[in-house]
Amino acid sequence: MSARIACLIILLVNSIQVAFTADNSSNKSAEPPIIQLHPRIEQNVIDKPFTLKGAVEYAQQYYPQMLRGQSEVRAATRNVTIQKMNEYLPDALLQYQEILASHNKTSQIFFGSPVFPAISGPSTGNNTDMTPIFFAAGGFSIDWAPLDFGLHKARITLAKALAEQVRKHYASTSLDIALTAANAYLDAVIAIEQVKAAELNLTSFQQFHQVVHAQVEASLKPGADESLALAQLANAQNNLIRAKLSRDLSFANLANSIGLGGKRIDINPIGIAEQNEPANIQKGQPIFEDVPILQASNAALLSAIAQKKVLDKEYYPIFHFLGGVNVRGSGLSPTVAGQRQSADASGVLPTVPNYQVALIINWNFLDIFRLHQEKKVQLERIYQQQQDYNLVLQNLRTEDMQARDRVQAALDLAANMPIQVQAAVIATQQAEARYKTGLGSIAQVAQANETLAQSRVQEAIAKVGVWRALLSVASVHGDIQPLLSEADHIQKGM
Repeated sequence: MSARIACLIILLVNSIQVAFTADNSSNKSAEPPIIQLHPRIEQNVIDKPFTLKGAVEYAQQYYPQMLRGQSEVRAATRNVTIQKMNEYLPDALLQYQEILASHNKTSQIFFGSPVFPAISGPSTGNNTDMTPIFFAAGGFSIDWAPLDFGLHKARITLAKALAEQVRKHYASTSLDIALTAANAYLDAVIAIEQVKAAELNLTSFQQFHQVVHAQVEASLKPGADESLALAQLANAQNNLIRAKLSRDLSFANLANSIGLGGKRIDINPIGIAEQNEPANIQKGQPIFEDVPILQASNAALLSAIAQKKVLDKEYYPIFHFLGGVNVRGSGLSPTVAGQRQSADASGVLPTVPNYQVALIINWNFLDIFRLHQEKKVQLERIYQQQQDYNLVLQNLRTEDMQARDRVQAALDLAANMPIQVQAAVIATQQAEARYKTGLGSIAQVAQANETLAQSRVQEAIAKVGVWRALLSVASVHGDIQPLLSEADHIQKGM
């Protein structure tokens, strides 16, 4: 009997579990997806590896700061058109009013205020009559001020100068982004070469460890030598791990500098580290006036001068030509003072027409004192912009000298590094040979291999350093295209 009860209990439990599982599965299918407070960054892989030119061109086309700059240029260009409209189009106003109000009046004088509406015509005769009366009015007016002794033109010239300043700033930003992307690309190339050097170093230590192991197994060397060889091998493996991390970080930095932050990219470094010396490019004297950063500084100076011209024109009087047509209606009689119109709906619609034409001359003659002081302030701003221009020019000349020195030093280093690498290779071979014959220690072999690994990395850095030095020359010249063309020719030609 107890066995039957136990079986029934087991069946009941299994049924409950099946029902609970089915219920949970239905609830899970009906539950909304879990909301992620920190959405994952898209990890798309760019299939086509970037060349140096391709990375820079991608940055100049898609980097957010470039897109923002393009928008600023478009807005500044349209602002010139808006300024022309503001200066030459007349002010026009079309208005209609329908009013129901009392008409009590009193004799007084007060300054105009939106709280107190104007009341025209004679009083109704009873200044306590609060009976509402209809009033209506409609019409339009035009105010045109074409004569201002050059103020319109000065303001438009200022708008054009500001638009040109935005364009020059955009050109300077484009060059800065290109230089940043190119530097990040060269950093990635160096990181790749460091990985290659670390791999070669690891291979050397693996081979040497096998030699030491064989010597120890043959009882020709003490066991401590194998332990030291294993330690050096582990250190080489750690160096390879660090080099790969540096490579991945440099790739991430390159992706961020070209507008692909958070995405995995790849590069085609062929030709950059292998080429000893790029062609003779950008060796002539730069034309500093064509450098974007100096042009941006000059545009700021011209904007300050244009602002001064606006102040020069502001003191002259302005001639306003006004004209308009209006129609009015009133519930009061236009001929008898205080008498209402015969019809109850009189004043609801305007029926009495009028037109007006006028010439108004406005001259704020006391502005001469304010303008005199503002001109002095503006002259100081012009002087400040001139000194900023001189400072930028001076810095460019200094950077030009430094860039030429960097190029020469980079070329000399690139030419000398193969000698160092070859000497390190021979030193490593000799150290291993001495160790095998018992004339050298394992520490000497390890030191020789470390020197060889460092020499290989320094050789790659030296070759890439030529490109980096030429990049500094391109920065001073304000034109990176010759360098990109040469790099593209080398990378695609190899």
